[in-house]
Order: sequence, then C-alpha cells, then structure tokens
Amino acid sequence: MALTPELNKQTKLKKVAGIPLQAPTVDNWRQIQTFKAKPDDLLICTYPKSGTTWIQEVVDMIEQNGDVEKCRRAIIQHRHPFIEWARPPQSSGKSP
Repeated sequence: MALTPELNKQTKLKKVAGIPLQAPTVDNWRQIQTFKAKPDDLLICTYPKSGTTWIQEVVDMIEQNGDVEKCRRAIIQHRHPFIEWARPPQSSGKSP
C-alpha cells in the first residue's frame, strides 16, 4: 500500500518494517516490542474492526463474575487498554 502525502498527513501514519501504522504506535514501538506480560495478564487479540470492544466487554464481565455495576466502573479503554495506544487515559464524560 503506497502512502500518498495526503493520506499520510490525514491519518498520521508511519511505517514499521514497511507496514503503515498510526504515528503514536510507531513512536512507542520499542516499548511495545519489549512488553513483558505478567503471569496473570490476559491479552485480547483480534483483527481490526472485528468486535474488539465487544470482546473486551465480555472478558470484563467474566472477570467480574457477571456484576454489571463493577463493569460500569470505568470506560472500556481504562479497564482493558490497548497496548499499541500509548496515550493518556480518556475521559468517559461522566462525573465521578
């Protein structure tokens, strides 16, 4: 896939090993590559646009033994963050 200057500027893509990725991901590539999971970590891996958020919610519901209130404790990005998204936590828009 050739990156046109317009596409590269619009989506802020950079390449790693010839693969276009979002700039924040590439900027933190060393951290991603050297990530060491702890024995009790659970990594969710899905194809893009295949229901990742849905799977995150299902896994969280299992981890919380079906307690809906516990699952509402924070937005999904805080409960199950994306390893490749190296950005500050996002506000849910809800008041504490």
